[in-house]
Amino acid sequence: MKRHVLACGLLLLCGGARAQDTTPSPDEFLGLFSAYCLDKFPDDAAVFSAAFDAKLAKLSQEEGRLFIRSKAGGQGWLIQGKGGRYVLTAEMPPYHACTIRHAVMTPFSTEALNAAADKFVAAKGHRLVEGAATQRPEGDGIASAMSYRNEVDARGVPTGEIFMFAVVGYPGASAADSSQPKPFWEIRFSRVILKSDT
Repeated sequence: MKRHVLACGLLLLCGGARAQDTTPSPDEFLGLFSAYCLDKFPDDAAVFSAAFDAKLAKLSQEEGRLFIRSKAGGQGWLIQGKGGRYVLTAEMPPYHACTIRHAVMTPFSTEALNAAADKFVAAKGHRLVEGAATQRPEGDGIASAMSYRNEVDARGVPTGEIFMFAVVGYPGASAADSSQPKPFWEIRFSRVILKSDT
């Protein structure tokens, strides 16, 4: 069941294509993450309003369940960017999260994403510290790797906010022309608020 959900979610993300064949730049990804997950989130009304103003395609409830883990639900949108399709999701508390996803043939460096997160929390007088990192097989050649960075205040006390970077790798599928199958990856970056820092 879990592998089926992963496959369905990736199919929606890729729009019927495997992924972008060119080496991606993180610039568009970062621009989208900043616009929705840094500038608007955790104000859910502001995220919804920005998605509406940008005329983003809303995911159906069934499609949203492929990406949204919070039992309280949330909303997802498809974004057609210059570098391919992206999925934006806003999840409701207690797993309060804003996430951008993208499928690529070549994973890009996390440097620009981490630098943007560092700058964002530094503006509040806070900093990010390295948290857990996990790697696990999902079956059928699918594997995920996740890393977490925890926000702490000036005293080093966790605020309950984290930034999560995930890469899910998929093996290449057999091609009709018998060409060498190519692996591809789903890149995911999330801003998660597990509790209020007030």
